[in-house]
Amino acid sequence: MALLLAALLVLLTALLAVRLPAWASALLLGLLAGSGYALGVRSEALPAGALLLLGALAAPRLYLGPRRRKRPERRPPGPKRPAAAGTTAEREALSQRYEILEKVGLGGMATVYKAKDRKTGRLVALKVPQERFLGDPRFVRRFHREAEVLTRMDHPNIVKVYDHGQVEGVHYIAMEFLDGEGLDKLIEERRLSLRQAAAILARVADALKHIHAQGIVHRDIKPGNIMVLKGALREDGVDPRGVRLMDFGIAAGRVLTRLTITGARIGTPVYMSPEQAKGQKLDHRSDIYSLGIVLYEALTGQPPFTGGYETVIHQQIFQMPTPPKQLRPEIPQALSDLVLRMLEKDPAKRPGLDEVVRVLEGPWEEERELPEAQYLLVAVEAKKGAVRLLDLEGTPARLLSGVGSGAGQFPSPPLAVAADPEGGIWVAVFQHGERLVHRLSPQGEVLLSTGPYGMKPGEFLLPVGLAVLEDQVFVLDGETATVSRLDLAGRYQGRFGGQGLGRGTFQDPKALVAAEGHLFVLDYGNRQVQRLTPEGGYLSRYAFRRSREDGALRLLGGLGVGEGRLYLYDVEAVKVRVLDLSGRLLASYPLPLLEGEDRMSLVELLPVGRVLYAARRGSSRIHRISLDTGEALPPLEVYAPVRGLALWRRTP
Repeated sequence: MALLLAALLVLLTALLAVRLPAWASALLLGLLAGSGYALGVRSEALPAGALLLLGALAAPRLYLGPRRRKRPERRPPGPKRPAAAGTTAEREALSQRYEILEKVGLGGMATVYKAKDRKTGRLVALKVPQERFLGDPRFVRRFHREAEVLTRMDHPNIVKVYDHGQVEGVHYIAMEFLDGEGLDKLIEERRLSLRQAAAILARVADALKHIHAQGIVHRDIKPGNIMVLKGALREDGVDPRGVRLMDFGIAAGRVLTRLTITGARIGTPVYMSPEQAKGQKLDHRSDIYSLGIVLYEALTGQPPFTGGYETVIHQQIFQMPTPPKQLRPEIPQALSDLVLRMLEKDPAKRPGLDEVVRVLEGPWEEERELPEAQYLLVAVEAKKGAVRLLDLEGTPARLLSGVGSGAGQFPSPPLAVAADPEGGIWVAVFQHGERLVHRLSPQGEVLLSTGPYGMKPGEFLLPVGLAVLEDQVFVLDGETATVSRLDLAGRYQGRFGGQGLGRGTFQDPKALVAAEGHLFVLDYGNRQVQRLTPEGGYLSRYAFRRSREDGALRLLGGLGVGEGRLYLYDVEAVKVRVLDLSGRLLASYPLPLLEGEDRMSLVELLPVGRVLYAARRGSSRIHRISLDTGEALPPLEVYAPVRGLALWRRTP
C-alpha cells in the first residue's frame, strides 16, 4: 500500500513539474519527501527509478522533451547564398564563361582552377574565394581590388589579369595561367645557385619598382608569391621573362595602416617588416624589407628568423640576423652586405630598389681561393660549419664540418682545434666508441681519423686540447690528465703526465699550447701553467699569489703564447696578464665582460701580430685587445658559441 501511494505521488509531481519553474519543482520535492515520512514511507523504500526522477525534476536545467517555441520573425529575402568552392553549382556558374579543366591550388583564402576561356580559347587561372570568407564584405571588396590593382600593371614580371566579377554569386578573378614552380619549392629543394637566386630576385625587385610607381604597396612579398616558369632557369641566371610576382590580395595605397581579415594580422610574420609587425603605417620601404628576407632565404636556404608567431615578431622588431656569409661563405660580400642593409630596422636606412637591382645583377668580385696568409681557425657549437676559417676581421672564408652523419661531419661539436704546417686542420671531438681525433683538409675532407675511445696508449676519453709543434701533434686528455704525442700521419708516439700536484703531472688540465719549442699546459686544478719539453720534461711553472701575505694562488682560466710572451687569464681580476717566458710580469689588460658572458668561463687566447684575440668559451664573440695600447677593439661576432681558437696559415 505504501509503495503504491509513493508511486502516485511521484506521478503527480512529474505532471506538475513539467509546467512549474525550477524553484517550484524543488519545493514540491521537499514537500513530497516530508509527506513520505508522514505516511510512514521511508525514503529508502522508494523505488530507485522514483528517486532518480525526483532528482531530475529538481534540477534547474530540466529537459523533458521539446517545448513549443516562438516562430522566428520573417526577414525579407536577401541575396542568393554563394555556391561553396568546388561544388557543382560553382562549376555550373563559372561554366557559362569558362571551361573548368582541373583544380590546381588551394590556398588559405581561395581556390585556383585551370580553365579555358570559351570566347578566346585562352588558358586562364581562375581564382575563387572560399565560401567562409564571403560573409565579410571587406574581404569581397579586397578580393576584387586585387584584380583592379593588377589591371593597372603592365610589367613582364607581374601576373596579368584578364577579367573579374561574379556569376550567380560566385566571385572570381581570371588571370594569366602560369606553368611553373613557386620560389618556396625551389628554395626548399635547394635547386638554386647563387646567380639564379640573385637573378630571380632582381626581376622581383624590378616588378616592385613598377608597383611602387603606381602608388601601391604589395605587403605580402614571400617565396610562395613568386613563380618561376618552366624552362626559365639557366645555368648563369634566369630568363628575365620567366619570373612572376603574384597575389596582390592585400596590396593597398602608398601609405596605409594595418588591416585585418577575420580578426587576423595581414601578411606572413616571417616576411613582415618591423613596422608591419608593430601595426604602424607602411610605405614602399616595407616591401624592400620583405624582399630582403626572401633574398636571405634564397641565398642561404633558411629564413633569418624562425619560431612561433610571437617569437618571430619579436625578432623582426629587435634582432639582426646572422649575416648570410656566415652561413654560406661563398656568398659574395656585396650580396651579404646588401641583404643586411635591406633588413635595417629603420626604413630610412634601407637601399632603394634601383641599387638593389644593380647589386643583384652584378657583376660581383670573384671570390679568390683563401687569399690571406693566415686565418682564425674557430671551433663553434653549430650544426653547420662547426669548424670555421675567418679572416682577421671576422669575415668567414670557409665553413667546414658540422654535427651530423654525413661526410666530414661528427656527432658532436669539436672540443678543440689546431693547424699543422702543411695546412691540415686537426679536430678533437667526443665520440663514444669511435675515433676522437681527425685531420681535415682546408676544404673539409677528412684525411685521417685516429685515437679510439679508451684508456690504452693511443686512446682517449676526452680530448680537450690540441697543439702542433713542427711535425708533431699533441693531444691533451682531460679525463686521464695525460698528453699524447702523434706524428702528422696520426701514429701514436708516446704520452706523459697523469694525475698529480704538478711538476709534470696535472689536476684537471683544461688547455694545451705549443710554441717557442715548448708545451704549455693550463693545469686548472693546481692553479698554474706548466712549461714542458716536447717529451714531457718539466721546465717551470707560472702562477700568481692572491697577495704577498696570502699564499693561495689565483685561479687561471686561459692560456696563450706568442713571440716570447705568455698570456694568462686571471679569472678573479678579469684581466689578461702578459709575462715573458722567465715569468716576469710585463702588462695587464682588462678583458671586457659583455652581456651574457661569464667571467668564470675558460678563455681561448691567441696573439696574432699586435692584436690579442680572446674568446670566452660559450660566448659568440671574439674580443680583440691592442697589444700596443691595451685598449679593447670592436669584438668579432661569430654567431655561434665558441669552443676553440687557433691560427691557420696558408701553405705556399
